[in-house]
Amino acid sequence: MRVNGSSSTPTTGSSSQDSQRCVSLLVLLLVCVCVCVSSAEGVPCFPFSCSSSLHKTLQLTRILHKETGALLKTYKANQGEGVEFICQAQSEGVPEATVSGQDWTERLMAVHGRLQEFAPHLRRIAEQQTDLQQAGSPLLAALEQAQLRASGLLRRQHCLLQLLLPNSVLEPPGPTGHPPPLPPPLNSFQQKAYGCSVLTRLRAFLSLSQKELKALKGVACKRRTEQPANTAGLLGH
Repeated sequence: MRVNGSSSTPTTGSSSQDSQRCVSLLVLLLVCVCVCVSSAEGVPCFPFSCSSSLHKTLQLTRILHKETGALLKTYKANQGEGVEFICQAQSEGVPEATVSGQDWTERLMAVHGRLQEFAPHLRRIAEQQTDLQQAGSPLLAALEQAQLRASGLLRRQHCLLQLLLPNSVLEPPGPTGHPPPLPPPLNSFQQKAYGCSVLTRLRAFLSLSQKELKALKGVACKRRTEQPANTAGLLGH
């Protein structure tokens, strides 16, 4: 009897522990699946609610808008005399500060697409200013920060689009766009004017983006709550 009793007790405890391990592994696996299914190019989209994801996207947009305004001031302060005259010059190939679309789905995708167009222009400005500014310049640091912010906002927008429009075909998040080729700048004046034009329009675009995201609060998340299984059908509304 002692043999049977001593052998049965460990078996029961071992079975219970194995079951707990299986449950833990299953939960971990489900979390990994949720993250991986909602990710693109290795960028995880954590399972936030619609309102939470929209709030985080709007918050990042506000931050980048504020920092772009400060960046523009820093940019002008480092361009020497006559900067206001320089910034009045028009540069070709700079994205417009506009958002188009017939409904909220098209406009939200347009916001994401437009920011992707601006991203490589930020890189180009940073490359140009590297030749014009001294190492350690606050302007170069601010330009690097702006690129990181824009990249983070693009990822957040991508996750929001995946949440609201799971059946849409989206490009990978990040500054993957390529601006149209521009004539090689012949002098520093053209480079300064180009940078000023990009930052001015980017700031205006981010201001418009905030309005578009605010307008979504009472539309996109409300419809998703009312019709959670028919998100794809919203594309036609």
